[in-house]
Amino acid sequence: MESNSTEWLGKMPLEWKFTTIGKIYEERKTKVLDTDYEALSITKNGIVKQLSSAVKASEGSDRKLVCQGDFVINSRSDRRGSNGISNYDGSCSVINTVIHSRENTDTKYFDYVLTTDMFSEEFYRWGHGIASDLWTTRWQEMKKIMLPLPPKEEQKRISEFLDKKCENIDKIIEQSALALEEFKRIKSSIIEQAITRGINVNEQLVQSGYKEYGLIPSHWKIVKLKRIFRIKKEIAGKEGIQVLSITQKGIIPKDITKNEGQMAQDYSGYQFVSKGDYAMNHMDLLTGWVDISIYDGVTSPDYRVFVLNDESSFSKKYYLYFLQYCYSNEAQGSGEVYVD
Repeated sequence: MESNSTEWLGKMPLEWKFTTIGKIYEERKTKVLDTDYEALSITKNGIVKQLSSAVKASEGSDRKLVCQGDFVINSRSDRRGSNGISNYDGSCSVINTVIHSRENTDTKYFDYVLTTDMFSEEFYRWGHGIASDLWTTRWQEMKKIMLPLPPKEEQKRISEFLDKKCENIDKIIEQSALALEEFKRIKSSIIEQAITRGINVNEQLVQSGYKEYGLIPSHWKIVKLKRIFRIKKEIAGKEGIQVLSITQKGIIPKDITKNEGQMAQDYSGYQFVSKGDYAMNHMDLLTGWVDISIYDGVTSPDYRVFVLNDESSFSKKYYLYFLQYCYSNEAQGSGEVYVD
């Protein structure tokens, strides 16, 4: 890789020059323990405090010191785009590269450059490795990447302009997120009302006998789950079949070539999923997420695949809404469901 490569920057104003990352930043290599410095995660949404559910290294393992204002980037290709400016003092995994401004250097403008998508692509272009999922860009390569160098006063004007613009956009995003959460609550309330009370507002209600459900229409019954569903456990027994992931966006094909999520050593032990089957991810991070598959394929043997006992007696779509409600609320685990 040529150290003077500037193609990724495209056309720039004539009076601008170029510099390298290594002339603006230096690497922070201080080793610390997570018992002394709070653990941080380097994500595509920036630098965040590590979630309690995250996979952690053994206590006392070496980590890298991160100081407020440092730029941190994950050097692995399977974490492409995971970077940001830290708002915290803390520690991160040693696979990350931590850099900070050189003495008496104002990096506000350059911090914006490093958090762009086009820099992320250039960063990985400078990497090396024996396979795509083992591709890594280290500081020795990173420090040679060329950056635009506007005049000092123009750097200041650009960063001040972006501060103001980004602040306004962040406010709009925050307001939109609040509105989105309100619509989600409204949607959840409508679903809950329909699946537990029906859609007839004048319906006579009686006590269900279960605190999770409360009142239900007088002509409804409650029966055991096993009367409505049966577990389908058909092992594939061979490889080369489309692998499916169960996510909160639905049941989707997993692209193994892109190293999406955790990869299995052998897919022959996976279980069949057919179009129209229910499949549920009941792992800790996605407790009870369930959907109806629109694909034929296989999925993890740890997941649940099940079908209706009698499609002429039970509505597949109604029980999908019901299961999604039950397994995301207190009703989960009762083992009882409604029958209209």
